[in-house]
Amino acid sequence: MASRQNKYPDTEIFKYHNQNPHNRITTDCVLRAVSFALGKPYNDIVMEVAEIQCKTGFDPLDRLDLVFKKYGIAKEPMLRHYDNTKYTLKEFIKEFPKGTYVINMPGHVTVVKDGKNYDIWDCTKSKCKIGNYYKIK
Repeated sequence: MASRQNKYPDTEIFKYHNQNPHNRITTDCVLRAVSFALGKPYNDIVMEVAEIQCKTGFDPLDRLDLVFKKYGIAKEPMLRHYDNTKYTLKEFIKEFPKGTYVINMPGHVTVVKDGKNYDIWDCTKSKCKIGNYYKIK
């Protein structure tokens, strides 16, 4: 059986990366993305998100803005083309080749850093449109 990394080989705009310290493939995309983008240990982010969730009752996937608020990072609006259609992740990378971004997609959160998507699957091949995003640096 092929490993997950073999299933999603690195490309010019994608790099396989699992920030989960146990290398688990699970529904922790918010934790992986925030941890990687901020350069903070995964378990520290787990504790921060749990604290926010206890205080507010919100799931971090629904309210990522609460996670970034303490870092002074604001939510950026959805990008739209001139014809009002939303960007795909591939289009976003082309438009913003430098910097670190955490990006909301339908049911998923991912990271783009200096023109590459870092994740456990190649989101750049998805036709899903991106939503709001956070410019980390």
